[in-house]
Amino acid sequence: MEGGSIGNFENDIPPGPNATETDYNDASLCLPAFQVLKQLIQRCISDAVSSGNVFADAILQHLYRWLCSPRSRLHDPALHRLLHNIIIDTGKVDLPSARAYCDSLLKTLQTRDLFEWIELEPLHYWHSLLFMDQYNYGGIQAKTQNVTSADSSDGDDDIDIVSSWNIAEYLPKATQDHFVLIVSEFLYVPWKYMKEQVACRAAMRDDTSCTPSITIMAAENLEGQVVDYLRGQIGTYFAEKLLTIVSDILLHFKGKGKSESVGPSNSELDPHLHKGNAALEFIKHICAVLALDQNVQHDILRMRKNLLKLVRVKEFAPEAQFQDPCASFILPNVICSYCNDCRDLDLCRDSTLQGHEWRCAVPQCGQPYHREEMENALLQIVRQRERLYHLQDLVCVRCRQVKAAHVSEQCNCGGSFRCKEEAPQFLGKMRVFLNVAVSQKFELLQDCVRWILEVR
Repeated sequence: MEGGSIGNFENDIPPGPNATETDYNDASLCLPAFQVLKQLIQRCISDAVSSGNVFADAILQHLYRWLCSPRSRLHDPALHRLLHNIIIDTGKVDLPSARAYCDSLLKTLQTRDLFEWIELEPLHYWHSLLFMDQYNYGGIQAKTQNVTSADSSDGDDDIDIVSSWNIAEYLPKATQDHFVLIVSEFLYVPWKYMKEQVACRAAMRDDTSCTPSITIMAAENLEGQVVDYLRGQIGTYFAEKLLTIVSDILLHFKGKGKSESVGPSNSELDPHLHKGNAALEFIKHICAVLALDQNVQHDILRMRKNLLKLVRVKEFAPEAQFQDPCASFILPNVICSYCNDCRDLDLCRDSTLQGHEWRCAVPQCGQPYHREEMENALLQIVRQRERLYHLQDLVCVRCRQVKAAHVSEQCNCGGSFRCKEEAPQFLGKMRVFLNVAVSQKFELLQDCVRWILEVR
């Protein structure tokens, strides 16, 4: 954001001779507001540090609350989204280089006035990481003491294979262990191969030829070799193992009802969960996770096609498409009234929120949230979504264009119109709010959502 493409309006113009002003994204449109906000923060920091201005210090402390609150004069949804557009990737192969890169990056940020008071601290270093969301991820995590030593061996005893997959809980119990094992091997096999290649290169390298660090060109060649090796393993080892597992699942659940093959008992409350057989659900889940690796995504999709043949399901059939089985809702920007900590609350997947008393996650605080304010926030979201459902656009089923005329029954291309958001999708979202209201005993929210579902 500092000096990048987002800070230069000309660089945000889409390529092509037919690019117009309507092609600008939200980031480009709110760029002038972001520049004004940046100047405001810089002046407040200068006033708070040099002259001890208490009003400037108060603005800095409560700035984010004013930006994210819809009742604030400073609130702008596009500007709020722009402030979250920060991604950091080290691009390093070995841990000492990644550690040095992070330290250099943090020191560089703190030399600038705008980021002088921001404290960033790396908590974990990963050799390999498959990340779907904060509740679905797995990887090979390096131990803290191993990261600090430059001459560490990174052996099998110095790593931890972390497996945290919420979607696996919606698989039958008999297939959950297979899911975790396959994903763990998918992470471990290429990492182990890379370590062996690094050890071979170190043994062949002459002590006086070059420094021990891996050059950029050598790292790129090593990464290409690891990708090629993983592709070969997908076509042989993983494909054969998954075919065997799926065949065993089909034999194990043969003749059993669907109620015995699906996951948790509350799965019928989720409209997105396919009530299919256990083998199909296992294929959808495992391939969705393995396809997170963009380097071998094509190979995973080809293996998925062969696995679907065992359950006699076509590759592009609706029942073969993966959807997160845990329909949830994230309540954004919940601010503690005591310490001003801001966080997003996943009301269905966060285990710490399953109880009726919601507290601040800061260890030094722990104050309970105001439940009435949270219920009112949820109620406003429900009413807004209902209003947007009634005021939505109609789109043509053939050309996908939005209906412009008011009284025309057909599009100019001859296609018929349909709602942009179908009724089953809207009702499914409302059922999620109903589940939250029932579990958390929000009576007002529960009455409102029940009324909406009964009317529909």
